[in-house]
Amino acid sequence: MLSPTLISIVALYPVAAFAAPVAYFQLFPEEMRELPVLPVDDTDEEARSKAIRLGVNEPLMFYGVLLCCTAMWLWLAQPVFHADGFQGKGWVSGAIKSGYVGFSWAGMWLWLWLVLSNPQRLSRAVPGYGARFLKQTVVWVIGAFSEEFWRVLCIAALTASGYSATFAVTASAIAFGVASLGEGFERSILAALEGSIFGLLFVWQRSFFAPFVAHLAVQAVYLWGVGQFSSGKLSKPWMRGIRCPVCNAQLSRLQIKIRESFDCPACHSQVSVSDGYRQAMRWVGLCAYLSLAPFTMLLLEHDVSATLGILLLWPIVFGAGTSGLLLFQRMFPPRLQFGGATFITLNLEHPRTDVTDEKRE
Repeated sequence: MLSPTLISIVALYPVAAFAAPVAYFQLFPEEMRELPVLPVDDTDEEARSKAIRLGVNEPLMFYGVLLCCTAMWLWLAQPVFHADGFQGKGWVSGAIKSGYVGFSWAGMWLWLWLVLSNPQRLSRAVPGYGARFLKQTVVWVIGAFSEEFWRVLCIAALTASGYSATFAVTASAIAFGVASLGEGFERSILAALEGSIFGLLFVWQRSFFAPFVAHLAVQAVYLWGVGQFSSGKLSKPWMRGIRCPVCNAQLSRLQIKIRESFDCPACHSQVSVSDGYRQAMRWVGLCAYLSLAPFTMLLLEHDVSATLGILLLWPIVFGAGTSGLLLFQRMFPPRLQFGGATFITLNLEHPRTDVTDEKRE
């Protein structure tokens, strides 16, 4: 049986996740509305600015509560940790490897969200989305630090009390997933899986910087790459966006299909991604996956067994390649063309009168 001290550190995260929004809206009742989630709906400027402000303030409230409560637990419980549970040397290489794993996990999560689930049902809150870069960075760093500080402390406390690393990682992952139950069962399962990955990174590298850098990598992909999933106004004037070639309406990434033609939701004209862009995507994807495979093998060569390395190679390469392709689409949004992708559309709306008359005669 877990002692009350250990139960309190495990339950600290879900309790703070449920209590912080309640406390925030008690202090600021005029801010009561939903946090921006993926996909971000296109709203008017006033509503959008309020949503962006809430997407910064509410997460900061939660991170502050979590950080203060974790530090208070550490001060009151005064746990004794084993020195061999932490590693001081080699943390830079460990942070690089973990950041790459986090980059890969972000791609796998977005692929699961887009392909295996209904994007309108499986949502994910993106703290700081749409805010200025400085505010995004503050939310990004404080969020990663507070969550991973709790996770590392939770796993270290459980292992120091005699529990196995597997049990410690599982307990922290379940607590991490329970905190996301308000966003749906699917989101909770993925959150628990994400918590398991971050926890295993700490056990693997024995350093706080491993899950911390991985967390930063995930947030970087979400904050930068997911902007294409919103059809709202672009925050930067140099971002071209995705526009219909017929009515010039701005579309989101969820409203287009890369491989086949589709109807524009604004003018209902049949459009498709240009042949040149699809060809470029094929070459970029091929080069990315071919180069990431040996890079991943080099990273895992001296850290895992040959069998485990083979099992992890494809998922990590697939996730990293997916994140890279999403960032590529963010930097170079798809160009659309009128008509289907397999034939050239002719202008037949106004046929030549002389040809029509000759056919009639």
